[in-house]
Amino acid sequence: MAKLGLFASIATILGAFTFAAVHTTPSAEAADACKTTKFKTEMVKAACEKGGQKEAKDVMKKWMKEKKLKSCNQCHAKLAPTYELKADGVEQFAKLGGKLLDAKVAPGKDAKAPAAPAPTK
Repeated sequence: MAKLGLFASIATILGAFTFAAVHTTPSAEAADACKTTKFKTEMVKAACEKGGQKEAKDVMKKWMKEKKLKSCNQCHAKLAPTYELKADGVEQFAKLGGKLLDAKVAPGKDAKAPAAPAPTK
């Protein structure tokens, strides 16, 4: 009978530790959230909203395969966890047919330079 009591005590303690570990672990959603909050492309924004960083990576890998790109480093200066873009990363994306959120950024145009006003007569 003493063995049964000892077994029950150990099971209770282990159960408490398991319960505490499960409830203190961050959710998969929080761990997988995209780091950026300023999106420049429709595709990545939608993917991040749908499934976080994993979804964004999957979508970009599929897009790269379609466009026959060999490396993420062609457009990204740094990869995980922030995926920082190179200065011309958005321009390269647009040239390959990617849709941008900001229509002002177009292939061959600098996003920071405003368009010159048309001359008046």
